[in-house]
Amino acid sequence: MRLLAFFLPALLCAAPLRVLIVTGETDLPYHDWRVTTPFLKQALENTGRFAVAVLEEPRGLTARALAGYDAILLNYNGPRWGPAAEGAVEDFLRSGKGMLAFHGVSYGTFFGQVMNQRWTAPAGGDQGWVAYAEMMGQTWKPENIGHSKRHVYTVKWTDPKHPIARGLEPAFQANDELYHKMDLRPNVHVIATAYSDPKLNGTGRDEPQIWTVPFGKGRVVHITLGHDLTALRLPGVLAAFTRSLEWAATAAVQ
Repeated sequence: MRLLAFFLPALLCAAPLRVLIVTGETDLPYHDWRVTTPFLKQALENTGRFAVAVLEEPRGLTARALAGYDAILLNYNGPRWGPAAEGAVEDFLRSGKGMLAFHGVSYGTFFGQVMNQRWTAPAGGDQGWVAYAEMMGQTWKPENIGHSKRHVYTVKWTDPKHPIARGLEPAFQANDELYHKMDLRPNVHVIATAYSDPKLNGTGRDEPQIWTVPFGKGRVVHITLGHDLTALRLPGVLAAFTRSLEWAATAAVQ
């Protein structure tokens, strides 16, 4: 009994998970990292489950810089980082760590796309950061990049037994751009979807909203939600974010 009493406080006071928000640039004016990053940092820290740092210059990423972190939260859509930084992230995940990537990371230069009034495929056929599509579990043809009109809609957990969804209500409300027409990879496991209403320029199909992807020994969660603070503040969305990040970091949710 004394032995149990000795270890119980340590179990109840587990060290917070160390998270690095990788940011510094997004495709302004559509997504503003300077607004969403501080909000997410504070929201995660408020749970008491995470210790959060922010990196605004990803091109300097190295294995040493990532050492000690349990997961990355990716909030970036800008120029490529270069082979050293990109390789450091690949190695981080392959070693068994995690990443949560959301909304505006779903297209752009990492996929080899270029901005010419809208995102287009490059003339030279550049594939971008090849491992990035593997980490995201998706690609998005430039002609398909888009969403229905922004509106309030219901997101349904399609795998309620997954640790991220377990114990939650079967659905939650989003106020967002409902991304559609993505091409998911075969190893993706979709855990939440939402109906894309054709009356709002949608597809008339259930579109994936949250999915998981294995990468080496590591785990990635991709959430299509999170356009701005109005989207991120909703309780169900915040719960999905925090639980997804915890699962990405540990393969479990307390």
